[in-house]
Amino acid sequence: MKTLGIIGGIGSGKSTAAEFFRQLGAAIIKADDIGHQVLRFPKIKESAQQRWGDSVFSTDGEIDRRKLAAVVFADENELAFLKNLTHPLIAEEVLQQRKKIEHSSVQLCLLDAPLLIESGWEYLVDVIIFVSAPVEVRWERIKSRGWSETEWKQRESAQLPVEKKSRRADVVLDNSGDVEHLRSQVETLVRKFVYTPARQ
Repeated sequence: MKTLGIIGGIGSGKSTAAEFFRQLGAAIIKADDIGHQVLRFPKIKESAQQRWGDSVFSTDGEIDRRKLAAVVFADENELAFLKNLTHPLIAEEVLQQRKKIEHSSVQLCLLDAPLLIESGWEYLVDVIIFVSAPVEVRWERIKSRGWSETEWKQRESAQLPVEKKSRRADVVLDNSGDVEHLRSQVETLVRKFVYTPARQ
């Protein structure tokens, strides 16, 4: 089984590309979904309570991701604390999910992890794919999520610049056109990685 990692700037179309991979038979592991689950762990909530108090919690006693994001993306020390708290647990769950997939008949696994490089998770994948899109296109997509420009800039500044991410990738997908253009590139990659024998 080949494991691919997909990265890109915010709003680049990673989720769309990942969905195309899924439609073509790849198993998808979403690091963000795992991260959301980790925030519900009692020991994580306890640490968050000690660090930030009630300000990052909703009325149901769970961590409010939007409130938490407002705190950590405004201060790199707080973001570093959160990463140190949650990323080892996320990586552990990724490995567990990948192990289960390896025991199935699936030939291709895709790890959707926006912070793959920043987190030092290259060891979890065989190939890194970068989804590229012009900044103005990304901003239009980001606005449709209800984000402010400040939120976008804070989150993007917490990541490697897209140019550096692109250089660290093994493959670049161009998402400056329509979705069919992106789909055709994904189809080409799936054919390559599913049918091309692994290097010895």
